[in-house]
Amino acid sequence: MGQVVWSLLLASTMLIFTVGCAGKNPVTQPAAQMEAIQHNQRGIKAEARGENSMALEYFAEALRVYRSIENSDGIVVALVNSSRVLRTDRDYKNARASVTEAVSLATPRSKLYSEVAFEMALVTLMSGELDNAYEWAGKAVAAEKDSNAGARINLLARILFLKGEVAQAELKSLEALSLNRGEAIQHEEANSLRLLGDILATGNRKIEAAEFYNQALVIDKSLGKSRKISADLRALALLSLAQNYPDQALDYYRRAYDTSSNGGDPEGAAHDLLEMSRIYEMKGEKAQSERKREESDRILKARGTLKRGNP
Repeated sequence: MGQVVWSLLLASTMLIFTVGCAGKNPVTQPAAQMEAIQHNQRGIKAEARGENSMALEYFAEALRVYRSIENSDGIVVALVNSSRVLRTDRDYKNARASVTEAVSLATPRSKLYSEVAFEMALVTLMSGELDNAYEWAGKAVAAEKDSNAGARINLLARILFLKGEVAQAELKSLEALSLNRGEAIQHEEANSLRLLGDILATGNRKIEAAEFYNQALVIDKSLGKSRKISADLRALALLSLAQNYPDQALDYYRRAYDTSSNGGDPEGAAHDLLEMSRIYEMKGEKAQSERKREESDRILKARGTLKRGNP
């Protein structure tokens, strides 16, 4: 369930309270409930702007208010929102703590269970627990009753691919692609296309893989998804290297670097510079290779994330 759907969920939660006694004297929305909803909505907007620290503050406030009125569904929503942002920030320990609490509150029959299971699958996947992630992704698929089945199956397909079950992964990815196109969910359609590119790139179907990556790139550019655009370009760069086209790969990495450095992803930009450095080294252009490596190191040092042994 994406951010837009969470907003709709919050709106529907408001309706539950306001129309429950929709007779002559409709129930007024409780002030605390309104406050929590506003915090959640502000958090979602902050997250969309890339202001994750602010988003977490808003979600924490929403959680505090929901706890004060014992609104279990609201608590679950705030916990999952927090987990998603923490996971994006690679804070897997705290993300897991948030989603684990959400799991304890949402029963399999809850309307929120599919989203909770989906988030748990993502957190366990990021922690490298493939079997655990697969189990939770399956639960998310089974519990989904809305238009998000394509997203759930995308994740299932991705885990199958990582587990080495390539044929099943391709089948599930095609199923997800069909569902996402049917629902006109463009960002998930792009995810399906990118995953199909990854799957086909591992075999002898690299031309088809490039077509899928380019289709994903067109969608991501239309949506203005900077990090997804960078991911598409990096995938095309790797595919170019696999086909022994280093200059083409360099061009893709330059484009990825440009989108990352201007899109608020310095670690991604540093990665692209490092990959360019490696290609220049492979081409025998030592000076260019060293320049790109130094640029990468400067970015990582500024972020406090340099792990190599370079000075």
